[in-house]
Amino acid sequence: MKRLGWLVLGLVAATPAAAMLHNHLTKSTPKEDEVLATPPTTVRLWFSEKPTPAFSSVTLTNESNQRIKTSKMRATDDTLSVMADIEEPLAPGKYLLTWRTAGDDGHAVRGKFSFSVKQP
Repeated sequence: MKRLGWLVLGLVAATPAAAMLHNHLTKSTPKEDEVLATPPTTVRLWFSEKPTPAFSSVTLTNESNQRIKTSKMRATDDTLSVMADIEEPLAPGKYLLTWRTAGDDGHAVRGKFSFSVKQP
């Protein structure tokens, strides 16, 4: 019975470490919860591992849950980042950016964060 307890404890302790082995977002432009004076024209995401642009995407929605048109994700000069153009002007307000990518291990990861554009 003691062995089972140690095994369970070992698995629980290893779970956070195993989760960190997968690709994760390290920074973004715009930043999470950032309030911008000027509307952004691109979204750029950096990851802990090289993202695959073909398996990367973003969805941008406004406060009314209307989708804002963006281009497909593409590689950048930094192998750890991808970017997309925001193809229509952003009005003042709050936006939700939902992202998805896959790294070298093929494991899909996703997340979301919001940012705001303030009134001029």
